[in-house]
Amino acid sequence: MEEKRFLQVLVKRYVANALSKEELDVFFRLLSEGKLDDVLATQLDEESGIGKRPAQPLRTRPWTAASRTLRIAASVLLVMGIGFYLWKHNVLPIFGNTVSVTTGKGERKQIKLPDGSVVWLNESSRMDYPAHFEAHARKVMLLDGEAYFDIKRDESKPFFVEASGTTTRVLGTAFNIRSYHFLKSILVTVTRGKVEVQKADGAAGPEKKILLPNEQVYYDVKTKEIKKVAVNSANAVAWKEGKLLFDNESLANVVAILENKFNVKIQAEESIREYHMSAEFTATDSLPRILDLLSLANNLEYRFENNQITLNKRKKSI
Repeated sequence: MEEKRFLQVLVKRYVANALSKEELDVFFRLLSEGKLDDVLATQLDEESGIGKRPAQPLRTRPWTAASRTLRIAASVLLVMGIGFYLWKHNVLPIFGNTVSVTTGKGERKQIKLPDGSVVWLNESSRMDYPAHFEAHARKVMLLDGEAYFDIKRDESKPFFVEASGTTTRVLGTAFNIRSYHFLKSILVTVTRGKVEVQKADGAAGPEKKILLPNEQVYYDVKTKEIKKVAVNSANAVAWKEGKLLFDNESLANVVAILENKFNVKIQAEESIREYHMSAEFTATDSLPRILDLLSLANNLEYRFENNQITLNKRKKSI
C-alpha cells in the first residue's frame, strides 16, 4: 500500500475509533512528525462538507464562513479526541516536541524511545523525552521518580539522563536511576555495561564516577557528595517485578517511601532514623504487615494515633 493511501486509511480508522493499540502508537508518532498534516486537513474538509457542495461563484462568502465554522468545529473535536487519548494514557506532548510521561501510585509503565531504547518507569514518576533525538546526542530528563533504562548502543550518539543535579552518560547499556523528590539522595545502579555519572557543574569535589555492573553511585542532593559502592544490582531493579525491596536502606528513606506509597504520615523518633535495614515485600503486602515485619526485625514498635503512625524503639519489658 502506497504511503499516501496508508496515511488516509490510518486517519479514517482513527476517526472511526477502530485503531488497535499498536496502530495508535503509529498514529501519534506520525502525528508528532507532521506526516499527517495534509491528510488530516483533507479529512476535516470532508467532515465539514467542503468539496461536496455545488459551486457558488457569486455567493462564496456565506458558504466560506459556514465551511470555516464547520472546519473549526471538526478540528476542535479531533484535538479533543487526541487530547483525551493522551490524557488517558498519561502521555502528554508539550512545547518543543517533547513528550512527558507520568505514572501514578502503584502504576509502572514501559516506554519505547525514538531510537528503539526501552525505559521502564516506576510508580509516582515523571520523565520527559524528545519526539526526535538530536543529530549527535540523545537526552532525556527524569524529573521525578525512578526508571530503568535499556539503551540501544550508538557510539556516534551518546545517551544522557538528567536527574536532580546529576547527568548520567552512556553509549549503550542498562542501568537504574532512583531520583524521588522526597528522598535526600540519587542512586544510579548499573546492571549491564558501563556508565559515567557526573554531578552538577560547580559542585565541590570529584565531578565524575565511572560505574560497571553491580556498582552504584550515591549522590547526596543537599551536600553534593558523590560516592561509589558495590551492590547487588538485582535488588535495585526488583521494583520491575512488583516488589518493594529495601537494601541496607536508612529508616528515614523507608519512612519516606512508605509515606508516598500508602499516602500516610509516619513519625520516627530521631534516634532511629539512621537505622539501616533490608527487607523484601510484595506489591500486595499491606502497610500494617510491612510495619509489623520491619518492627520485629529491628526491635521497633509502632502505633496509630490521630491519623498518624509513630515509630519508636521497642521498650524493654519490666
